[in-house]
Parts: sequence; structure tokens; C-alpha cells
Amino acid sequence: MSSAVEAALRDAGGWAAGVASELGRSPWPLPAGVAVAGLVVMLLGARARRPVAVVGAAGVAAVAVHWVGTRAGAPLGMAPSTLAAVAAAVSGAVAALVPQVFPALAGAVPGALLAELLAPPDRRLEVVAAGAVLGALLGVLAARPVAAAVASGAGAMAVAVGAAGALRGTPPGRALLSHPSVMLAAAVILAVAGTAFQLSRAWGRGAEASPRKAPPAPVKGAAQPD
Repeated sequence: MSSAVEAALRDAGGWAAGVASELGRSPWPLPAGVAVAGLVVMLLGARARRPVAVVGAAGVAAVAVHWVGTRAGAPLGMAPSTLAAVAAAVSGAVAALVPQVFPALAGAVPGALLAELLAPPDRRLEVVAAGAVLGALLGVLAARPVAAAVASGAGAMAVAVGAAGALRGTPPGRALLSHPSVMLAAAVILAVAGTAFQLSRAWGRGAEASPRKAPPAPVKGAAQPD
């Protein structure tokens, strides 16, 4: 299990460093704009239920297919990148109609992946299915923190790669690009802070927490009902 986690972290770090390097080759307003957009998503993105559901479901589906890799693409005769794009498009479209699909997917995918890492070889299918179902139930029950965490995580990663790209020609930027784990650690810290900030109003539920208006005071001298 530890080797799989280390490989996933290396892949994530390599991807983040590659994106930051590409942004760094562009005019500085582009990486700066990515960082600013990421900051907005990190602090406010979880409040809009439907956009969060569409983007979140598409992203979770694409990540899941990327994790499965060629094993998922081979039976359908599709390349993993093509299958990831199809899965993202279908999941996003379904989530646009039924937003609750997003927290279910956001729980089912890590539940299935964790179960796959822990499952014995002779019971892999049953354990993975159970992990997916349990994760989906937990995701639906925890829709608000799931939405806050996903939006904040995506925004924090955009802030990290955008800032590293904008600072590519400076010593701090070169240090970030040469040590992607530092970039990932910064993104995690920002994501935790953003999740805590957005939690109370995430998933379009902020209006429920607002205090109800008090009934208007009776007019002095008016007749009172019995």
C-alpha cells in the first residue's frame, strides 16, 4: 500500500511541476491569473451547488479512470486519455441534472481505490464493490464537507502551480519546481484552510443557516386578536 501511495504522490508532484513549468513559459499574467482564480475557488467555489457538482464529478471520474489506466481502456478499445475524457463528460452531464451524483462519486471512488489496495486477491471484486458502496453513502451523507474539500483542494492546487509558474525565474520559484513535494505540501495546507473557511456555506446550504426574520411588531393601538 505504501508503494502505491508513494507512486501516486510522485505522479502528482510531477504533474504539478510540469504544469507550473508550462505556465512559467507563458507571459506572467497567465500564471498570475491562474493563481488568482484558484484563490477565488479555494475561498468561494463550494457555495454554488451545481457548478461544484459538474466540475467535481467530471474531475473525480477522470482521476478514477486515470488511476485504473489501461486496464479500463483495453476492454472498450479506447485509450486511457480518451476514456477519461468520456467519463468526465458523462459524469459532468449527469451531475448537472442530479447534483447529488458528485458527492456519491467523490466518496465511491476513494472507497473503491482504498478497498482495492486492502482487498485479498481471491475476494477483490466483492471488497472493491463494498468499498465503493460504503464510500458513496458516506459521500452523500457528508456532501457539505466533500464539496468544501474538493473545491478548496482544486483551488489550492491552482494557487500553488500558478504561483510557482509566476515565480519561475526567481529563487523561490526554482526551489518549488525542483521540489514538487513542497508545492504539494503548500497546496494541502491551503486546501485545509479553504475547507475550514467554506464549510459553513458549502454546497449551497448557507441560506439555511441564516437567522429567520422576526415577525413584525404589532402596531400600537391596533386591535389584537383574541
